[in-house]
Amino acid sequence: MLAACAQQPKTAVTDDFAGLDAKSDSFSYRMKIVGSLDYGQTSSSTKYTKTPRYRAFKFAGNEGDQVDVWVRSTDGGDAVAWVLDNDFHIVASNDDADDTTLDSHVSVALPANASATHYVVFRDYGLSTAHFTVDLAPVGPACAIDADCATFSAPGAVGEVPQCNFGSHHCQMIRPEDIHCGGFIANVHNCPMGYMCQLQTSHPDVGGSCVAQP
Repeated sequence: MLAACAQQPKTAVTDDFAGLDAKSDSFSYRMKIVGSLDYGQTSSSTKYTKTPRYRAFKFAGNEGDQVDVWVRSTDGGDAVAWVLDNDFHIVASNDDADDTTLDSHVSVALPANASATHYVVFRDYGLSTAHFTVDLAPVGPACAIDADCATFSAPGAVGEVPQCNFGSHHCQMIRPEDIHCGGFIANVHNCPMGYMCQLQTSHPDVGGSCVAQP
């Protein structure tokens, strides 16, 4: 049902944040800042209503940072998302990530700005009441194998290890328990120190998961 809804023609979103000033008395009528995020964090579920029109999370980012943002609804909302700089200029935006979802996905390199303060801003496409989560992640450098990511790290990625994502060919931080290891597949991932690969008993050829050694 979700995919069918996402495929319906939609009018392009043309929202403009020009002239917005966080210190002005009118700011709260247009936008509500609901929290701050560090790289690697996912927000708690946040309720959206049409008043004010936008919700926003602050984050600190520097020129050249490649950021990856997902805004997802937990109860059927239709997310629209923007990344703004400290002057509320639009850096990037997205309505639907693809034809199969109503979630929003923004991946962009931050341009130069005098301030490190940036915002992830979102609303519901139809201004309907819904709940959303915001995921803010840094995108690592290009890679071909896991060893290329040995020196990659990300703020907020506590307990996670660097790994090459063979789909995007960029480094990412991941929990050891989420690593797909072993098996007779191309580009096999190995488990980090202190973990061992537990293969599926019935299908060892497809690999398994990393589990902490006793």
